[in-house]
Amino acid sequence: MTVVAYGPLVATALDAARIGEGEGTSIEVIDLRSLSPLDFETVEESVRKTGRLVVVHEAPVFCGLGAEIAARVSERCFYHLESPVRRVGAFATPYPPSRLEHHYLPDADRILAEVDRCLLG
Repeated sequence: MTVVAYGPLVATALDAARIGEGEGTSIEVIDLRSLSPLDFETVEESVRKTGRLVVVHEAPVFCGLGAEIAARVSERCFYHLESPVRRVGAFATPYPPSRLEHHYLPDADRILAEVDRCLLG
């Protein structure tokens, strides 16, 4: 399983990978580090190896950068994918006050839920 993340959610994705490893799921986390240019070669190499991708970001899923990553990987790695590319992001609502943002932003449980859906096909 490949999980792509950037910014603060890299740490959350790594937490999810550690939890997943304890449950028997191997998760390769890719930290994009730069959004322009995007390192699609590394992402594509990992997806060709794992056959699955979950994209994680803080923005809402609709029209976020994750949608572009998902589209490109779907185009370039179509025959290597064993399930559809999944995305985990914030909810499609206005950003909440800081005391509520932990409910708004993806956490390890939400990432692992998408990992499970991706593994089921």
